[in-house]
Amino acid sequence: MREVNQDRLAEREAVILQGVLDSYLAGGVPVGSRTLAEMRPDSPSSATIRHVLANLEQAGYLRQPHTSAGRIPTSKAICWWLERTAASGSGADKASLDDKAFRDGSFRLERALLEASDEATLWRLASEFLSDTARQVGVITVKPWHDTGLKQLRFFRLTDHRVLAILVATDGQVRERINRLPDAYSQAELDAAARYFNLNFAGSTLSAIRRELRHRLEEERAAYDELLKRVVVLSHSGVLEMEDSGAVYLEGAQHLAGLLDGDKLGELLAQLNQKERWLRLLAASEESSPARDTVELGHGAVRVQVGLDQMPECSLISSRYKYGSYAGAIGILGSTRMEYQRALAAVTVVGELFHRILGESSL
Repeated sequence: MREVNQDRLAEREAVILQGVLDSYLAGGVPVGSRTLAEMRPDSPSSATIRHVLANLEQAGYLRQPHTSAGRIPTSKAICWWLERTAASGSGADKASLDDKAFRDGSFRLERALLEASDEATLWRLASEFLSDTARQVGVITVKPWHDTGLKQLRFFRLTDHRVLAILVATDGQVRERINRLPDAYSQAELDAAARYFNLNFAGSTLSAIRRELRHRLEEERAAYDELLKRVVVLSHSGVLEMEDSGAVYLEGAQHLAGLLDGDKLGELLAQLNQKERWLRLLAASEESSPARDTVELGHGAVRVQVGLDQMPECSLISSRYKYGSYAGAIGILGSTRMEYQRALAAVTVVGELFHRILGESSL
C-alpha cells in the first residue's frame, strides 16, 4: 500500500477525499466507494476508490466506524479541507457575499450594536447573531480586569442621558464605559462628580469605593442630596462594575441537542455553564501555539479547532478582539459537521463590527 504524503495529497487522493467530505458534511453518514463512484461521471472504478480510501485511512484522514461501514473524515481531514478552501478563495467572504439573509442579518446587527445602551447588550446581541447565523452555539467572552486602584476618573456628556466614563487605574490601565443615566446631567455637574471622586478616592479600589460610599450615604445626612447625585452618576455610568472576573455571553445551546445523546448533552451543558472554563478555553486558543487538528486562517486572525479534547464531536471557531479597555474572544462552538463557511463568515462580521464600534468608542 502506497504511503500518502502527509503534506501534499496527489490529485486523485484530494478529489476522493473532497468527495468524502462533501458527502459526510451534507449527510452525516459514512461514505462508501459506490457513493463516491456515482458522484461524478469521470470517477475512477470502485476498486480504485477503495484502494485510495485505504491509503487515506492509513494516513489518518479517514476512519471506519466498523469494518463493513464506509469512511468518515477525521479532524485532520476537516483541517485539510479548511486550509484548501481558504487557499482557493471560496471561504467566509464568498459565503457572506452570496447569502442575502446573511447580509441582511449583518446589517440588522450593526444597527442594533450602534443603538446598544450598554456593553452587556452589545455582547448579548453579538452572541445571538453568531448562534442564529451558524445554527450553533455563539460565544462572546470578556477578559477579566483586576482593579489596582483609581488614579483618575472623567465623565463626558454624550447626550442628555448617555455618559462616557473613563477610568485610569494606578497601573496605567484605561477602562471605558458608556451607559445611560436615569436623569439628565450637564457637563458641569459631571465634572463636579469626577472632581469629588478624584479628590476623595484616589488610590482606592472600586470595592473600597463602594463600601465607603455606602457609609457616607448613611452618615452624611446634611449633604445627602448632593452626594446622592454623584453616586448616581458613578453607579449608573458603569464605573463600579469595571472590576470584574470576566464574563461569558452564550446563546444557542439547544443547537447541540441533535448532536449528542441525553447523558453527553447534559454533561456538555454543565460545562458550557462554567464561565471559568470558557475563559480558559478561549484564552488558550488565542495565546498558545496551534495544537494538532487546528487551522489558523486569515493570517492567524481566526482559529479553528476541530475535535476538542473533552468534546470530540465539537469544533470551536474563535477570534480575539482588543480595543482600548475591551478585550476578549468571539467564538462559535458546534458540530464538527457545522457549515464552516457560514460560521467563519459570522465570526468575521462580528470581529469587523467590534473593530468599527469598540475601536471608535461609539457604543
